[in-house]
Amino acid sequence: GRAEVEIAYRRAVRPEGNTKARRLIDEVFKVVDAEWRGLGWVPRSGLCLREEFWDWNAEDIPVEVEPTVEPKGCRCGEVLKGTCVPPECPLFGGACIPEHPVGACMVSFEGACAAWYKYGR
Repeated sequence: GRAEVEIAYRRAVRPEGNTKARRLIDEVFKVVDAEWRGLGWVPRSGLCLREEFWDWNAEDIPVEVEPTVEPKGCRCGEVLKGTCVPPECPLFGGACIPEHPVGACMVSFEGACAAWYKYGR
């Protein structure tokens, strides 16, 4: 097998990407470690504003955010890590279906569990 990213829209996308957008992102943001739901902390996987843009930092707005907790029995984090497949989750196809998702992987049609539910392996 092979693991790579392939451009499917060569007429619209260049291999180097949108250089202007990438330059602006690099100017405004810096790469940081980030916490991802179901995965935990992943080194150098997130972005935060550079110091000169802190006046626009929405993280300074006092909003109470409840910590996210995986629902009991949900194995979405393991599905995302590739350590199990959706049918190995005890909730898959029973308590957790696209019409009534329990975990994040079933919420949108792009989610791993939702795709598996609709199309199978």
